[in-house]
Amino acid sequence: MLTKADYIQQLNLQPHAEGGWYRQVFHAATQRLDPASQAQRFDYTSIYFLLDESSPSHLHRLLHDELWYFHAGQPLTVHCLMPDGSYEALHLGSNLAAGQEFQARVPAGTIFGAEVHRGFALVSCMVAPGFDYRDFELLTAQELTAMYPAQASMIKRMAYATLPAE
Repeated sequence: MLTKADYIQQLNLQPHAEGGWYRQVFHAATQRLDPASQAQRFDYTSIYFLLDESSPSHLHRLLHDELWYFHAGQPLTVHCLMPDGSYEALHLGSNLAAGQEFQARVPAGTIFGAEVHRGFALVSCMVAPGFDYRDFELLTAQELTAMYPAQASMIKRMAYATLPAE
């Protein structure tokens, strides 16, 4: 059985600004003008993404839909703060009887982050049109708590108090 360190080394994963470790694996051969960003974007991008209990995917927002695919390790929760003010938890893992899914969709404009409660999880994430850091927004705990006060305890765990330096 592979360990977290094995996956990081063998998949050549690097630290990600939102937390965890990642590597872009694929992007489309074609690009197009994306109406939402008014810029050229690959039709899709796909990454490996590894999270552990010490390094969650901090709360952030993307301009486009993101699909998550569970591969290995422990289950994880993707916390979604929806644009209409509601909250949804997506549970990825291999225990279908417990309500976990192998894949899930985070709609464009949703503020979201993911956490593993023990061990680590390896997933893939696909964004279409493709991921670009110009379409990525990290938010602070203070900003998010003002917007979603009912989710304050989750936000405290999942959001940066101060955004990391670029």
